[in-house]
Formats: sequence, structure tokens, C-alpha cells
Amino acid sequence: MINTSWHRFFFVLLFVGSIHIGGWAQNRAELEQNKKRIEEEMALTARLIDETKQNKELTMSELVMLNTRISQREALVANVQRQLIQLDRQITNRESEKTRLEKELSQLREEYSKMIYFAYKNRNAYNKLMFLFSARDFNQAFQRMKYFQQYAAFRQSQIQKIEETQQKLESELNNLDKDRAEKQTLFETNRRQQIALNTERSQIDRTVKQLSQKERTLRQQLRDKEREAQQLQRSIEAIIAEEVRLANVRAGETAKPDSKVMQLTPEELALSRSLEDNRGKLPWPVERGVISSKFGEQPHPVLKRVTIKNNGIDFATPVGSEARAVFDGVVVSTNRITQSNNAVIIRHGDYFTVYSNLDQVYVKRGDRVKTKDLIGRVHTDKIESKTELHFELWKNRQIINPTPWLAR
Repeated sequence: MINTSWHRFFFVLLFVGSIHIGGWAQNRAELEQNKKRIEEEMALTARLIDETKQNKELTMSELVMLNTRISQREALVANVQRQLIQLDRQITNRESEKTRLEKELSQLREEYSKMIYFAYKNRNAYNKLMFLFSARDFNQAFQRMKYFQQYAAFRQSQIQKIEETQQKLESELNNLDKDRAEKQTLFETNRRQQIALNTERSQIDRTVKQLSQKERTLRQQLRDKEREAQQLQRSIEAIIAEEVRLANVRAGETAKPDSKVMQLTPEELALSRSLEDNRGKLPWPVERGVISSKFGEQPHPVLKRVTIKNNGIDFATPVGSEARAVFDGVVVSTNRITQSNNAVIIRHGDYFTVYSNLDQVYVKRGDRVKTKDLIGRVHTDKIESKTELHFELWKNRQIINPTPWLAR
């Protein structure tokens, strides 16, 4: 009975322990991986801030990078706090398991002690030879022999269980000490990050105050950028509309200038569906960078009651960085479609990706490109000391948010 109850308890203990410990280990691994990723992004942002500071005059680009670093620092603090919460839970679980193991070890030792005492007290009455020779027949003698063997095996198994439980208890105590040490380290990390965060928020306030004094210049820059964005959109719409028209002509349909749906060949349809299957997995259009402006409308970081609209995503990237295709496709345009720099448009079935603000282009119309193929070098604005790629995603003639399509 003792043996059966022990096996049941030991199995449940191992099963529950493996679920909790494995689950925590996986979550902690993910959090640690995210922490490492955030720290890498912060290092890159620091490099980009240094590049913008090469310009002696304070610019909007520097403010954007400072805001980006604030967001990254906040994400890092939140990550560390989640790790602390998980460590607290894991320490509680380990302490509970330690208590159970101590209780189980005490019970095993008590049971083993009783067995030794019982064997000692009855050593004469259970003399093996007398016990065996007193059997009625051979079968009974055989059964008594089996009893001796099983009893000896049971005693040996109890010893083994005591040793295993002792080892597991020692391992839990070591892990508990490690978790407490890690918790203390995370506390210190969190404290330092909070101090840095408060310092950077103060720096943001000073920067915004300084830039606010140049409101007239900022408003003029904003109008210039809005005109360029509108020109870019009109050019993209015209190029895509022509692609839709040509595709429909090839499909044997009457050319309609206002047609919004593209007729696809089987190959193009397969490419389009393949792109859709990779939603959320597409690589970034730059190898290294941080998002400096998100898709959609957002408040201006300095000008009050002013909203900025972005038809895509802007990626700040180090000087000399190159743009790359996010998926297989065919280049349909490499023209200078704004006054500043070139843009490359790649068709992926009935989807289009746009890469603008390039000062060099490596591809030409009709080229077939593969995922991550380099297509051009990102332009560096010497006035603001920033290197930034503008990226857009379209389906037929409709612009869509590219954020959910890109890998995190």
C-alpha cells in the first residue's frame, strides 16, 4: 500500500512539476529574447541619434529618435517587470515544491525506519531457512521465496526513492537560490532603467520646448513634406492604375481607366496568394532600422492640434543602408517620382510594394526580384542628418496598412 501511494504521488509530482517549470521556462525564455531584441534596437537608436547630432542645429529627426528611444525604454522596463512577476511566481512554486519534497522525504525516511525496525524485531521468527522448510509443499515454498525477493526489492526501492528525493530537493534549493539572485539583478536593472527613463523624458521636454520656438520653420517643413507626400501618392496611383489597365488588356478585357481590380494570370494569382500566406512574416525593407513614423494619422510631436498622416511606414536606418524587397515580385517602376529622390515599385500579383527616398537604384523595370534582394541605397538628408526609407503596401489601387504584414 505504501509503495502504491508513493508511486501515485511521485508521478503526480513529476507531471505537475514538469508542466509548471516547463511553462515558466518557455515564458522566461521568450521574455529574455524580447529583452535582448529591445536592447539591440536601443543600441541602434542610440547610433541614429548620434548621427542626427552631427548636425549642430536641433532637428525634428533628433526628437523623433528620442521619442523612439523613450518607447523602447518603456518597453524594456515593462519587459523587466513582467520577468520579475514571473520570477515571483516561480519562486513561490519552488518554495511550495520544496515544502512538499521535505514532507515526502520525511515520510519516506519514517516508513523505511519502520521497515528496518520490523525486520530487526522479527529476525528470529523470519529466519529464511525455517520459514522456507516449514512450507506445506513446493508451491508454498516458492511463494515464500518470492516474498523474500519482493521484500528485499521494496526495501531497496525505498532507499533509492529517498536518495532521488534528496537530490531533487537539493536541486530545488539550488534553483531557488539562483532565482532569488536573478530577481535581485532584475531589480537593479529595473531601477537603472527607471532612472534613465526619467532622465530621457526630461530631455524630451527640453527638446520640444526648443523646437517650439521654431514653429514657423516647422510648419513650413510640414507643408513641404505634405506636398511631396501628395505628389508621391498621385504618381503611385497613376503607375498602379496603368498596371491594372495593362493586366486587364492582356486578359482580353476592354481597357477601363477607372478599373480597380486586376485580372491575374495563374502564376500571378499564385504569387498573390503566397504573399497573403506570409502575412506577418515579411522581412523589413531594411536590414537594420527602427520605425520612425507609423502608418495612419498621429499627432505632430511639437505642433499643437496638428495631425500628420502617413500612407506607409518610415524606417530610420544607419547611413549607407540599402533597401531590399520584402517578397518575390517584378519591378514595375524605378522613376524619380518626387523632386527629392527615386522610388521603386514592385508588383506581387495584385499587390504592390513601394520603396521611396532612394538616392541610388540597383534594379530596372521588368526585373524579377526575390525576397531580401537589394534594390537601392537609402538617401541621407544632410540638412537633418537622417537616413530614412518610406515603405508602402497596396492591393490593386487601394493603400493598406503594412504593419500587420511585416515580421515583428
